[in-house]
This record gives sequence, C-alpha cells and structure tokens, in this order.
Amino acid sequence: MIGDKGMFGAELFRLLLEKDAEVSGFNRSNLDLEVLTPEELAARLDGFPVIINAVAYTAVDKAETEFFEANTANGVIAGKLAQASAMVGARFMHISTDYVFDGMGEKPYLVTHPVNPQSEYGRSKALGEKLIAESGANYTIFRTAWLYGSLGRCFPKVIADVIERNGFAKVVGDQFGQPTWTRDLAEQVVAYALVENSPKIVHAVASGKASWFDFAIEVANSLGLKGEEVVTNISTSEYPTPAKRPAWSVLDNSSRLVEPIGDWRERWSVAAEEVLGLP
Repeated sequence: MIGDKGMFGAELFRLLLEKDAEVSGFNRSNLDLEVLTPEELAARLDGFPVIINAVAYTAVDKAETEFFEANTANGVIAGKLAQASAMVGARFMHISTDYVFDGMGEKPYLVTHPVNPQSEYGRSKALGEKLIAESGANYTIFRTAWLYGSLGRCFPKVIADVIERNGFAKVVGDQFGQPTWTRDLAEQVVAYALVENSPKIVHAVASGKASWFDFAIEVANSLGLKGEEVVTNISTSEYPTPAKRPAWSVLDNSSRLVEPIGDWRERWSVAAEEVLGLP
C-alpha cells in the first residue's frame, strides 16, 4: 500500500498486519511519487495483486493557495499510480472524499451523482478520480468523509483539546455529514478487496447523518461531560474559512456486496476510548 504513515494509511496497514496479510508499505521515504514515471512506478510495484493509495494532501484551507501541491498529491500522483497498476495488472484502490460534491443537496449523494467541487481541495480530488477513470486500471474509488482515528490529528482530538483548554467549544451546526472511523474505512477497503468484481465507486462512510455540533456533543459526552453545557452551536457564517465547506456531505452508503458501516453514534461509542486515549 502507498501512504502507510498517514492517519488512515497507518490504520489500514495495522489492520492488514493483524489479518496476517502479505503487505508492503510505501511512503515518501522509500518511493518518490512526484519524480517517478508511471513506468518506473510499475517496475517498483510489479508483483502486487492489489495497490492501495492512501496518499493525500488534506490541508483543505491551505489548498486554496497551494493548489499546485494539492493537485500533484491528489490528482497527478493518483493518476500515475493507477496507470502503473494497469501496467502490472493490479487492482487499484484509492481514497477520495465527499468534497467532490457541491454540498447543496438535500438527499444522500448516490455514487452516480455528478461531481461539482467548490474548493481547490475538492477539485484536486475530483481530478484524481478523473485520471484514475482514464488510466485503464481495474479500480475502486472509496469516497469517505469526516475521518477520525487514533493515529493522527482529527476533529474529536481537537474538540477535546479546546474543551480542556477553554472549558467550552463553539462548533458549527449547519454543516452535515457522516463522522467515519478510520478503522471502519479500513475494514471496508479490505472487504471490497476480497470482492472479485468490486464497483468503480464506493461511498464508505458511517450511516446516518450529523452536524459538527452533534459530533462535538458526543465527544464531550465521551469525556464525561454534559455536551449540551460545554458545546455551543454556531453558524458557518460565524466561523469563516478560506475554503468553502459543503453544507450537505451526506453520502448514500448502501451496498449489496459489503455490509455498510453502522450508525455514526454507535461507531463513535466503540472508537471513542481509543481515539481520545481515555483510561
């Protein structure tokens, strides 16, 4: 797998080792993705039946000015890896995002819904999807959202830190999505890797929907606090950011091939202790 040091990549790599899978990890220290051509990458990756790409530029706001870096990591590199996968006959699995949509919907986005990104980050991820689709690879793209995990910085850890430091947190309540545990996403990727004719696009997110405010309430509750007393609901207009955030990032995760991830609250109750490092 490519990108075994990030929050999700490290989670997936750990899961594969737990399952006694034969896996090799690549990252910027042992694979120069920016310099190597698809042909050179193919030579390095030949022999692997499945290539999973977890490399990503994820600084959503910085991408508004660092669009070259974002497009390189999320677009060009994804395309080169897909081309290399096609050359060696490997299945290619890639992690994408809800930001490829415009966030103006009212119903969960289907995998067939046209993309319409509203930020540079979203456009870079949409470019990656386009280049993968044009690569000739046998691919599956996993769109996920609102990822959190124990192996990297994420929303629950930030909220816990803010509450510990200030005694309260102000959190946006008019953006909706699906908080998704990296462990659950990793399980989905592994499950689909075992499906012979995996779909081209999968929405790998927790079930249900939540606002960031809803999620922060659950985080506070997990800390033994009364969430409603320490978390204040604010609007997006009260918390402006350089990049436009989708107001509606709810994805349809229904599947007849692999059981979808369960309700986000139930999954958070399972993940909270590990993610927050609770005793």
